[in-house]
Amino acid sequence: MTEQGQKFQQGSVREVLHLSWPIVVSMLSYTAMGVTDTLFVGWIGKSELGAVGLATIAIFLVNAFFLGVLNGVKVVSAQATGADRPGRARRSGWQGVLLSIPFGMAVIALGALADPIFELLGGTAGVRDFASEYFRVRVYCAPFWYITMALCNALQGRGDTRTPMIVNLVVNGLNIVLDALLIFGLGPFPEMGVAGAALASVIACAVGMILILVLYIGRNGIDLSPERELIAPILRLGLPIGVRFFLDVASWTLFTAFLSWMGEDELAANQIAINIIKLSFLPGYAISEAACILTGRYKGARDRVLVRRSFSAALKVAVGVMATFGFLFWITPDLFLKCFQSDPAVLGIGRQLLFVAAFFQIFDAVAMVAVGALNGVGDTRYTMFASIFASWIVLVPLTYVLGVVAGLGALGAWLALTVEIMVLAVILTRRFRGDRW
Repeated sequence: MTEQGQKFQQGSVREVLHLSWPIVVSMLSYTAMGVTDTLFVGWIGKSELGAVGLATIAIFLVNAFFLGVLNGVKVVSAQATGADRPGRARRSGWQGVLLSIPFGMAVIALGALADPIFELLGGTAGVRDFASEYFRVRVYCAPFWYITMALCNALQGRGDTRTPMIVNLVVNGLNIVLDALLIFGLGPFPEMGVAGAALASVIACAVGMILILVLYIGRNGIDLSPERELIAPILRLGLPIGVRFFLDVASWTLFTAFLSWMGEDELAANQIAINIIKLSFLPGYAISEAACILTGRYKGARDRVLVRRSFSAALKVAVGVMATFGFLFWITPDLFLKCFQSDPAVLGIGRQLLFVAAFFQIFDAVAMVAVGALNGVGDTRYTMFASIFASWIVLVPLTYVLGVVAGLGALGAWLALTVEIMVLAVILTRRFRGDRW
């Protein structure tokens, strides 16, 4: 068994915390990068702020499927580690690299479709122009990002969450520095505005890829020979995750499009609120990833008791963390909101959204941990179908009804989001508590 399994009681809260804290640090550094992007761009203007929010959604939409498929590397690596097959776990990372190259090229090709993409997403002409400018540059991140994710997923599946943390800290820290230099044109650098924010991400992702390659090769050597017996399970487990990621982001894209049609104030408030709730969402997501690693490991070891114990431990940690943030969102919304904007209209909408976010934190914690645990045991098709139902049968139509038809605007959209999260939490928890997985 792994070092973590020997050092801590298996499936315990301590083991979850030991695995998840580096992921939490990684996610918080990512949040700091996103907050810095939003702050810097927000200082340029409201249209630029809304544009980057819209473009970021589009970026995640075109990357979501491929990133989801590469999560199959993590599941294969975790299950191989539990089955005491370290060579298989190591090689899974290189198979992910082989998949990453064509995946990345496909995304770069989509840069030519920037204008029609943002015509569909809506917004004012100014917002669409800035969003297209950002998108055309940012797509070049894809191959660097995918290779980094494939190797990080392989390491996390083996229980090494610290190396990916180091890589993420370097990438996100560099991105923040480059943002300041390229957005505002400090020193010898040209002032590039929103395009500078996108270029900063591309350079940082390239550096991150080089760093993870050096670290992975130093510890594991290079093995780029295609292995069907590894690529097949990566695709079998990863394809449903990829479909789920894509359709989740697609539903969120439509959600954001509804908000863009409601006006720049609604869109800007939504973008700010999203960046704020990342403070709770990303640690929750990190704990979900720890649940995936542990349930995958103990599924590989064929120990059902430890699979369930890991789920319960992760659930306790996630609920505790996210409920705490929910309380802060409820009692001090302006403490967060005024870091981004002083516009009274945007602040008023933002307060409403944070009040709603405070309510759904616990349900979100439950849903995320259940997704991670089910993915770890290989039940990725069920999480795919459950997410499709929650996103497209609940979120999208209810957002239209409450936000547009009922005239509640962003508040109505976020009430619909709350219902979606609650439905997903119930469906997935019932699945894991049963035996069908």
